[in-house]
Amino acid sequence: MKKILFLLLIAPLFPFAQQNAPAAPKLGPHPIFIVDSVKLTHDQFMAFDPNTVARLTVLTDTDATNYYGTSAKDGVVLIQTKAFARNHYIAFLRKKSAAYDSLYTITKSDTTFQYIINDKVKTHDFEGDLATLDDWLFISLDVLTEEQLKTKYNITGKKYGILIEAKRPQNLFNWDKKF
Repeated sequence: MKKILFLLLIAPLFPFAQQNAPAAPKLGPHPIFIVDSVKLTHDQFMAFDPNTVARLTVLTDTDATNYYGTSAKDGVVLIQTKAFARNHYIAFLRKKSAAYDSLYTITKSDTTFQYIINDKVKTHDFEGDLATLDDWLFISLDVLTEEQLKTKYNITGKKYGILIEAKRPQNLFNWDKKF
């Protein structure tokens, strides 16, 4: 799915593909590519591994030029990698919950955590969903024990459950399935 979305995003770069790119119809021939806050050249972007993408945002028209100036007249492609997103949501959750912060301090990693947002178990490619959380969306966080994970969610192999309650962002792709 991500490879298809990635291809749809870069399709407008090629004149023959502009008519067939519904995901990004307003990107011009020379958009700016920014990955984890670093501007990439076209060649660097073409070599970028789409499997590392956690979040992708396309800015066009005045949204692009308001943030990045006239050089962004053809649009801006903002990409956040899974690693970058993970650092973002871990820092956010540590600030929002003393229990999460304490647990993370002890474990030094979240690999034994099972994330659950609004009772939806996150199994893979969830980094972008968690990185979407902000002060407006976040409601609460509870830490579940291994036994609670097994009893309530039938989850084994994880030591802790991170149960997050959040508002559902309407502008997130498939928000109803993710949140």
